[in-house]
Amino acid sequence: MADRRADFPAVFLDKIGKPLEESVSLKDHSNFRIGGKADYFFEASIIQELVASILLARSTSMPYFLIGGGNNLLFDDDGFPGLIVKNAAAGKERRGKTEIETFSGSFLSDVLQLSIKEELTGFEFLAGIPGTIGGAVFGNAGAFDQSIGDFLKEALLLNQKGEQVRVKRDYFEFGYRQSILKKRHEILLQAVFELDEGGREKIKAKVEGNLEVRREKHPPEGTAYAGSYFKNVVLPDGKKVPAGYYLEKVGAKNMRVGGALVYPGHANFIINQGNASAQDVRRLAQELKRRVKEEFGIELEEEVIFLRAGLSLP
Repeated sequence: MADRRADFPAVFLDKIGKPLEESVSLKDHSNFRIGGKADYFFEASIIQELVASILLARSTSMPYFLIGGGNNLLFDDDGFPGLIVKNAAAGKERRGKTEIETFSGSFLSDVLQLSIKEELTGFEFLAGIPGTIGGAVFGNAGAFDQSIGDFLKEALLLNQKGEQVRVKRDYFEFGYRQSILKKRHEILLQAVFELDEGGREKIKAKVEGNLEVRREKHPPEGTAYAGSYFKNVVLPDGKKVPAGYYLEKVGAKNMRVGGALVYPGHANFIINQGNASAQDVRRLAQELKRRVKEEFGIELEEEVIFLRAGLSLP
């Protein structure tokens, strides 16, 4: 394995035509601003590079992980012993009367702006949500009782066999913060969303209203955090209860471990005050889970992915 690792940069350059970066700090690619170094790092600017780098990692048994905007990730303090591929394959356009087609590396904010420009309504709930289309579909991101899976019509995937396949919405088995991509580790390459026609000013007003709600609840712009740390709780009757409700009841606000602090304005946000380690964040999260389990008998589930050694896509 040592020899194969040493040869990997040369093999990558030969197969992909672009060089790898080596020993790259992952804190620079995370909204948490936490993490050690990745052995190898590659930013794929087009879909062909994305596919080729993933297939090469698979064929050489190189551990790898695909990231988008780095918004829902906590990188290990020890870094990642393998290849991190950053999906920067972006591009978007209107298709037909009410559809938007986009590559998976496109930022949600850019796709939202296109929908406003084209007077297509439905994506207003994306206002203020960071990250890329790929990450959003992977976790069925949403807000204001809507999710991105509600609007997906069809998509192009890279499956585990290395094949590019087109699928319809039903294939994804969307649920609350869930999609089939999490189970099968398939990779979104391209997506088509179906929206509705609407007036630009009305769309912009709804976007601004959603942004105002987020500004009231979320930490100020520039804060190092990964969004909601825990998923909302789905009760047996299907009702969703915000995780923040339970966390506030157990005194989570202002709890701290090292440089990791529960945001005083919202109990479901853990922020990095500048010197937090991944260990600090995880210890704080475990204490929050313990308190909620002890008080309410509810097991909170992390929404943030902790990327550690040994966790990679097959």
